Amino acid sequence: MTEALWFDPHSMAARINAQLADLHPHIPVFVVAETESTNADLLRLDYQADAPSCVLLTLHQSQGRGRQGRTWLSDAGSLTFSIRWQFHRSPAALNGLPLAVGVATLRGLESYGIKDLSIKWPNDLLKASSKLGGILLEIGKPFSSGQTHAVIGIGINLLVPCEAARLQQPAAALLEEGSLEPIAPVREGALIALLQSLLPALVRFDEEGFEGFRQEWMQHAAWLGQPVMLSNGSQGTLMGVDQDGALLLDTDLCIERFLSGDVSLRPAASDTIPLN
Repeated sequence: MTEALWFDPHSMAARINAQLADLHPHIPVFVVAETESTNADLLRLDYQADAPSCVLLTLHQSQGRGRQGRTWLSDAGSLTFSIRWQFHRSPAALNGLPLAVGVATLRGLESYGIKDLSIKWPNDLLKASSKLGGILLEIGKPFSSGQTHAVIGIGINLLVPCEAARLQQPAAALLEEGSLEPIAPVREGALIALLQSLLPALVRFDEEGFEGFRQEWMQHAAWLGQPVMLSNGSQGTLMGVDQDGALLLDTDLCIERFLSGDVSLRPAASDTIPLN
């Protein structure tokens, strides 16, 4: 296949949709060469005029964002996509969704042959203890019927970012440094493996909530049972998460509960650990 066809959005969308044709549930995958933010694009769509669920993949996003207003780096060396999904739940009943997505993302990458993966609460995926990717959940306006549409943004490093030296934590990638493997087939192959795991997982979450994913999340949790420090200054032993996906920290005085979005996690190695 010529390089032009590998990177042509229409050709990419046709190949990806063809390979996912038998997947249940099946939702359309759209591809654009560049956009400001795949999450923002899907949040703007008219839910009555457009399909309630779809996937948007981009080769480059110029204004991607992460949790708490941080910048989400995205270039030709990354896999960047968002899923728009309609849940039969209220926004409050979506607690733990980013963690469930983390489990499904890890499972999909393992099926693609990626090893040494773990999940850092609340929304990071690690490879050999370095950040491989992240998840951003944004909730749209709830429907009067009690349904809620959500947009789930996922970014995975295919190559270690050029800006890695400026990041606050080490970065990992699907391709090892110096790999001669073409990046375009890896992007498509990884996306297909991820969607084959993610889409059924979203159906399951709609039916069971996070409780159906909690045990598997605990099995893959980074630093479980180890001393950690949170960005609010709290320190203790990481005990896991509860049925809502809230972090449980044993501070020796009591078990404290922290909600997603309030804190970030680092090993409690020294007072000089950068927090974000």
